[in-house]
Amino acid sequence: MRIIAGSAKGHHLKVPREVSRPTTDRVRESIFGILSAVIDQAKVLDLFAGSGALGIEALSRGAVSCTFVEQNRGACRVIEGNLKKTNLANGRVINREVAKFLEGERGGYDLIFADPPYADGLTDPARDLVALEGWGKWLAKDGFLILEREAVGELPEPRGLSLLQKRDYGRSRIAIYQCDS
Repeated sequence: MRIIAGSAKGHHLKVPREVSRPTTDRVRESIFGILSAVIDQAKVLDLFAGSGALGIEALSRGAVSCTFVEQNRGACRVIEGNLKKTNLANGRVINREVAKFLEGERGGYDLIFADPPYADGLTDPARDLVALEGWGKWLAKDGFLILEREAVGELPEPRGLSLLQKRDYGRSRIAIYQCDS
């Protein structure tokens, strides 16, 4: 896995063993193509961060800051190493469960990336995430939630969010939301 564009272009990122399906280069390239006009100077939140690839790509392309939230300690160490390797400043790594982090957060983020584990028949972390109340305080006025989930099945019903677009890339579906007006 490598950084596709920006100041850290070409740097290879380490992927923690705990991450079973990192966002592919192709999917990241598509996401950042869609968001190219809003990356520069964006305040970014990377939820279920894994290797940190989405947030690090955003920093490489000009985001002003990124907060990485990941519950696995080993993955947090990998994100810290990837930030150091790419010489990208303004990355903050938080070792916490996503819902617990969001409970006390009032961030006003321009971009929130979320790549939760895929549904397993018993749980659907993507559905649980978009059903949370608080998107109006977590997203800036014109901010975007970019959710990656499994391509099969229906998108989760969001609370306080409007679906702007969705695209499938093999096994993955990207859904882009904004807060309801």
